[in-house]
Amino acid sequence: MTVIAGANAAGKSNLFDALRLLSDLANTDKIQKAFQQQRGEPSELFTHFDDNTLSEKMRFVVEMLVPSRVMDAWGAEDVLKYTRLKYELTLQRFLNDIGLWDIEVVDERLDTIKHETDKWIKVLPKETSKSWRPPVSTGKRQTPYLYTSVAENSVVVPQDGKAGRKRVFPLKHATRTVLSSFDSVDFPHILAAKQEMFSWRFLQLNPEDLRHPTSKTQGEDEISETGKNLAAALYRIKQKDDYALVKISRKLHSFVPTFVSVDVIDDIENKQYIIVIKDRDGKEYTSRVLSEGTLRILALCILWQDDKYTGLLCFEEPENGVHPSRIKTMAELLRDLTCDFSDEEAPLRQVIVNTHSTVFVQATKEYLSDNNFSMFFARMVNRILSIGEKKYSIYTSAILPVPRDIDPRIIFPEPESRLSLQMLLNFLENGGTEGADL
Repeated sequence: MTVIAGANAAGKSNLFDALRLLSDLANTDKIQKAFQQQRGEPSELFTHFDDNTLSEKMRFVVEMLVPSRVMDAWGAEDVLKYTRLKYELTLQRFLNDIGLWDIEVVDERLDTIKHETDKWIKVLPKETSKSWRPPVSTGKRQTPYLYTSVAENSVVVPQDGKAGRKRVFPLKHATRTVLSSFDSVDFPHILAAKQEMFSWRFLQLNPEDLRHPTSKTQGEDEISETGKNLAAALYRIKQKDDYALVKISRKLHSFVPTFVSVDVIDDIENKQYIIVIKDRDGKEYTSRVLSEGTLRILALCILWQDDKYTGLLCFEEPENGVHPSRIKTMAELLRDLTCDFSDEEAPLRQVIVNTHSTVFVQATKEYLSDNNFSMFFARMVNRILSIGEKKYSIYTSAILPVPRDIDPRIIFPEPESRLSLQMLLNFLENGGTEGADL
């Protein structure tokens, strides 16, 4: 679980936008289509310099942990040799033949993260770490799973295992990522990276969507980003494991003592599924009349028991619509959603939250002693950027780690600044003014 706190316009949402763009680029057949899902025009998303010009390129690097088994759409399976992967992508804007701005891939790479340089793997419990990152005894891979050949102006995909043969993709105005073109288990590590990025979810729970029953003719059984299909997802969970309803009921009751049980009804006459909650007096209520805060907590309780939810969950300002007295409850539920690495059978789940709530930060500060929890402070800073012989001054976002245990009197030089928790709280409590910063 990662919490990123900071004032408005500090760049917290930009991180989620970047992750969403990467997810779309890994799963669409056209780069422009992925950019259309973003805020603003594609050209507006490239770095703006102080002389009113735009950068020609944008670059992404993401490290990931993927499951050790991968399955393609046709049911073929394979076991991965490496589960820690690093994906790099560089995009470039250019004028096409008819004078319109377009975007192309100019560099793409997928490689393993070598054990000796992997800092993250060191936080795992030693007794279970081999389950998450299997040891490689012989034949360590030296060649990336895909890489850019400058000489050939192409992306090369070497053989991965015994099935897939080497492939070469020319980069002459490439209009999609190479990663997005693989759907077969013949290249298991590329497919695993693609599936991981496809699984990234961005929750923006809407109380109206959470309240509505799920139509059997128009709905699905997976909870959408806004909370649609909550009832159908609960019905699927109930069909697979009836005891899961007991767990969800107990979890909800521990956070909202008014309610003692949760159920879902198959409304055959109206062709829909409806969530029903019972209170301590035995009275029943449908989800249509529940408060926004209760609905948000219920949705997280259901996600907690949903084995279809794996991967990364990004949740923007989870405190919205929740009474301050319930924010600690919300924080605990989000932490429960994350992977317990001491359990070798636990589903891989990660949660990133952004917030400007001092109450939420206070509610999560007790987790700072946990190696699987981290907190960061986002703020805007001035940077000097050198490109060739030219220097630019840009106002950009810096996301700085909040240490677990540090003397707040210690001053760190930029860009290695680290914020104590108290500094972060002071900043937020003073309305995010720069005078309350460092």
